[in-house]
Amino acid sequence: MLSSLDHPGFISRALGATQRKQVAQGNGFGATQYVNERLEHETDVEKWMVFCNTFQKDVENINLLATVLLTANFSFLAIQSIDQNGLSYWPQRLSYTSLLCALGSILMGLAVRTPRFFTAYSSSYFQVMALILGFPFELFLYSVFSFIAALIVHFGIHGARFQWIAAIVIFSPVVMCLGLYWFVTEPQEKQLICSWEAKGEEARGTEAAAIRGAGAV
Repeated sequence: MLSSLDHPGFISRALGATQRKQVAQGNGFGATQYVNERLEHETDVEKWMVFCNTFQKDVENINLLATVLLTANFSFLAIQSIDQNGLSYWPQRLSYTSLLCALGSILMGLAVRTPRFFTAYSSSYFQVMALILGFPFELFLYSVFSFIAALIVHFGIHGARFQWIAAIVIFSPVVMCLGLYWFVTEPQEKQLICSWEAKGEEARGTEAAAIRGAGAV
């Protein structure tokens, strides 16, 4: 579930673009030469800096939204009809779940707002890093879902038919439109990754041409 709500997929794709693998070769000396090949995992520093700047802005935005949602849950829990039913009241349980998820999103966002330098030496390293960096966004989504559920359940228990129908009518098109939006569009970071790769190939071509020119001289 956590992996499926990967912002959606931004962290894995953008983080993967900062990683590169290359075969390191070591030549022997003398008449007998040998070549040892090993796979080296490296992080492209320039791409990593771009990723960090983008990630930091996104975390700051999500922290702001989580703070607003935290305030909304406090206001919801202060309603008399919510508070007087005790902790066994399902809307109160859902609201507390939303509150804790929003608080966790804020705390996690503050912890990873500026990501520490990372190199994916294995696929498990990469998956763990993607999960950690995506956690503030995932907790925020859980907080939103829990808060919406708390409202709908509260309306249903008190027989507020108009409010219950209004919530269903409003949120159903929102979910449907978001699904269609993600289906018919491409993530912006995909284009950014392609531009990174194009620049890298251009730089390698320029470097190879310079080496050939120096050899010809």
